[in-house]
Amino acid sequence: MKVTSLLTIAAAICMATTTTTDAAPKPKPKDPCAELAKQGIYTNPQLTYDVVKRCFNNHKFNPDVAAKVLSSLENTLGNFFVFIDQAKVGPTKVANNPLDSKPVDALKELDAIRKKKWANDYEFQMAVTRLAASFNDGHVNYRNFCYMTAKFTQPISLYAPVVNGKQDIRVYYVDTTIGKKGLPKNPSSLVDCVVQTIDGQPALKAIQDFTDRVSAVSKDPGVRLNDALASTSWYEDWYSSPGGFANRYELPAKESVKYTIQCPKGPVQTLTVPWVIRPSDYYEYSTFTDTKSYWEVQCENSAAYYNGHSNSRSPSPSTAAGKILSADAKKGASETAPALTTFRERGKITQPKPGQTNGRNGEPKTPPVITKAKLVATTRTSAFYRLTGSKAKDACVAVIATEDTEEHEYDSDEYLNFAKGLQKLQSQGCTKLILDMTNNGGGLIDFAYYINRLLFPKADPYFVQDIRTNKMIHDASRRAIKNHAAHSMLDATQYVSAATNKRYTDTSLFTKDVKQKRGGATVTFSQRSYFPFNWPFLPLKKGTELKFKPQNMAIITNGFCGSACSMIATRFAITQNVKTYAIGGIAKRPLSYFSFPGGFVTEVGSVVSDLSMIRYKAPGKTAPTQLPVMASANLPMGELYAYANSTVPLEYDSQFYAATVHLDQDPVSARHPDNVWVKIASDLTPKKK
Repeated sequence: MKVTSLLTIAAAICMATTTTTDAAPKPKPKDPCAELAKQGIYTNPQLTYDVVKRCFNNHKFNPDVAAKVLSSLENTLGNFFVFIDQAKVGPTKVANNPLDSKPVDALKELDAIRKKKWANDYEFQMAVTRLAASFNDGHVNYRNFCYMTAKFTQPISLYAPVVNGKQDIRVYYVDTTIGKKGLPKNPSSLVDCVVQTIDGQPALKAIQDFTDRVSAVSKDPGVRLNDALASTSWYEDWYSSPGGFANRYELPAKESVKYTIQCPKGPVQTLTVPWVIRPSDYYEYSTFTDTKSYWEVQCENSAAYYNGHSNSRSPSPSTAAGKILSADAKKGASETAPALTTFRERGKITQPKPGQTNGRNGEPKTPPVITKAKLVATTRTSAFYRLTGSKAKDACVAVIATEDTEEHEYDSDEYLNFAKGLQKLQSQGCTKLILDMTNNGGGLIDFAYYINRLLFPKADPYFVQDIRTNKMIHDASRRAIKNHAAHSMLDATQYVSAATNKRYTDTSLFTKDVKQKRGGATVTFSQRSYFPFNWPFLPLKKGTELKFKPQNMAIITNGFCGSACSMIATRFAITQNVKTYAIGGIAKRPLSYFSFPGGFVTEVGSVVSDLSMIRYKAPGKTAPTQLPVMASANLPMGELYAYANSTVPLEYDSQFYAATVHLDQDPVSARHPDNVWVKIASDLTPKKK
């Protein structure tokens, strides 16, 4: 009895101990956004992949937020997106077609997103982001700034030159100022080595798959490839950008990239290089402490913004009178086109102090060097060079980086200085003119018109456009013309009739519908029009006129010449037969010399503000509303045509895209654009018989 009692007591104690242990509360998991707040300090902030990923994923899917996002997009796109019908069938099918972009039914896809179950808000928001990117139109964009607080960068930037007839992915540059982890002891020895695989996939395929998924700049996969890779361009100075693959906002699938690299000598190297992660410009320092406050600060659209103001973190444009219309900003639209913003956000490859070396054989670490041309003049938007080789001494180059003049205002100095730059070239004996518009994302429509008229004073400088119409557009345009001082995008007096060349004085632009075939259906559009222009300093004074002939001119781009840039390039090529060159892209495949030409752009928040300004209230559930999150959603509202009688908008008219000449990129031309200029100048020189 005594023994049994002791055993019973011991068993009871054991059971009690076990029960107590099982019932003990588990330690509360750390809030990942609190960890992110601690990492994102002012002094040398460095974020870890795991913390960023867990913070993003820690925001629960909120059906109410999702419903408001989808409703906002559906109502705005459904009423104002000019390509909503044409996008359902995609680009036209023609020979020598560089475009490859799948049809997209915007409203159907938004409905599919609504019906799907999402694990968290981040997955939902990324689905909307990728839907916008699938249009492959630099003017169509959804950017949720909530999940753009981290910037992911690789120290290895890549490019895709053609060497000995074969295209490979190669190392363009190794930027050790970003990070050294995972790199060999001599990182510069990797420059121009062949990258065989990336994360187990053939390197070229891995990058093409990535950029086809996320790059919205073009319907041409070759231009999308260029967008992912390192490139050289001028913007107030020469610099190299690492490209979208090595410098991105999108959370990578893994915390590092695994490369297999073959250099000319030695065995294949396998490198596992982690992403270097730092707070982006959208990161609000010292304003959040946990997931809840992160959402309130970084994600949620405050009540003040939710009632009539844009919720974009992008700069807000002025709506004052006298502003000149922009291809990327139309009275209350986003300040810059998303594609232009995205490209500039790629950043610059950091150049070290003089004397240090980069690349093979001790090549100096310097920005792109121009050795075959002499700089003659610069303006805010452009640089002017005269080629110096004996075979090209009568050739010159105007590098036009942007049509974005100061703060989108009418800057007469920029207009005058641009003309003076060309006049200087001409005065130094240049008869051949090459326009280099590589990585030009657009800007002012008016400045594009000006350049067109400056070089071809007898030709119309504009393309005609139209706008999709419906009952909402009809009714709102009637309100807009009554509230003329509001400068609404639906005020017909802001447009010139293509039929009469006079400004509209009534609403007939929007209310006298024109039927068009789009996406297998008959839909209605406005009358055809163009934006007004008037330059008091044109025509140029007698004796100072420009005398460049179209047969002695050429255009060179990497395909990233969009919006206002495309209005110059295509105007010269289509109406004046100026020869076009496009460089890079996919070897042995036609390459576009321009992208996203689709007229002026607006943004969801701007549409809501515009309708509010003219005091128009849309009926029932059709009214465009502000997004409930800190985000911007851009869309083209106008569509351009190559000719006044064209029936297919230029954005989808494939016959015009392919450059006359597709140049392969090589290790020299990738770093020294003047080598390309010399080649083009040689092409422009008549061959001796």
